[in-house]
Order: sequence, then C-alpha cells, then structure tokens
Amino acid sequence: MSNLRRGFKTLCENTAASYRRDLGLARVSPLDPVMLAKHLGILVWTPKDVPNLGSDVVEHLTMTDPDSWDAVTITAERLVLVILNDAPDLGRRNNSLAHELSHIILKHEPAHVFHTPDGHMMMNEYNAVHEEEATCLAATLLLPREALLHAVRQRMTDAAMAKHFGVSGALLRMRRNLTGIDRQLASARS
Repeated sequence: MSNLRRGFKTLCENTAASYRRDLGLARVSPLDPVMLAKHLGILVWTPKDVPNLGSDVVEHLTMTDPDSWDAVTITAERLVLVILNDAPDLGRRNNSLAHELSHIILKHEPAHVFHTPDGHMMMNEYNAVHEEEATCLAATLLLPREALLHAVRQRMTDAAMAKHFGVSGALLRMRRNLTGIDRQLASARS
C-alpha cells in the first residue's frame, strides 16, 4: 500500500464506521456489501440477471472461465449497476463487490472500455493509485481495525473470523498485517 496518500487509511476506517452507523450496524459487526450497495442505490446483478445475455455467455462467465473476472460496474446517466461474478466463494464475492463500491464511494473516474475487432472488451487505461485505494477501502469496509481487534480479543480463530466477516483468509491476514493489531496486543501483554 505504497501509493496511498497521507491519511487515506484513517479515511477508510472513518468511512467504514460511518456506513455501519448509517446501516444501523455496530462498529464491530460484519458488513454485507450487498446491503451497502442497496443503501447507496446501486443495483447488483449476476450474469444470469442480464437481459438477453445468451446462455452460452452465462455458462462461459460462470462455469467455463469464472476466474477471468470478478465484477464490472456500468454507469449510464443516473443508473449504477455492478455485475458480480457469483461463481467464486463468498469471501471473494464480497471483496469484489466491496472493491467496486469503493471505486464509486471514492468517485474514481471509470476506466474506458473498447471492443477489439474480434469482439473482446479491453480497458484502455488502468489507474494503479485508484486500484490501490479501492483495495484498501474495500478491505477496511469489510474488516475495519476496530472489528478485527474486537474479534481477536474475543479469541476467535482466523477461520472463524473470516467466516464471521465474510472475507477470505488472505484478506484477513492482510488486514492483520496492515493494522498492526498483533504487535499492539503482544506489546500490551508484555
């Protein structure tokens, strides 16, 4: 997380707390990104929900090659739609949706997409800073420092915490490392 501007991680923690408050959740409660999307007025579909999308395309996206994509956000006038790959496990789906919502919350300019002559969609730009910011905010929305600290103090195992917060083990480990709570608790014990 080297490209993050000064104070960005604090902004993420405050944003996570603010959305939990708006949704009537305790600061240490899990956050369902689908609920957050509804709160933000954002539609969430899976490929099966897309009208006129052929069954062969749905099969390709969800069964043949589900690892080739996670989610895509489409904006048209006032409509914001996230099409979410529902093939992966819950942790990956939650992270993918939270990542897309983070781009929207942070008001990132969307990447431009074009079609190649053979019909493939390609992005013509990639903003590494925006991706890093969205990754940081998404992880914090799903697992804020305060909630992680509370769960560790409750002596939850990593597997139990990941399941409770609906995140992957990798995201949980990343948040434990980035927040420094293990060092904090070790210092407090000694």
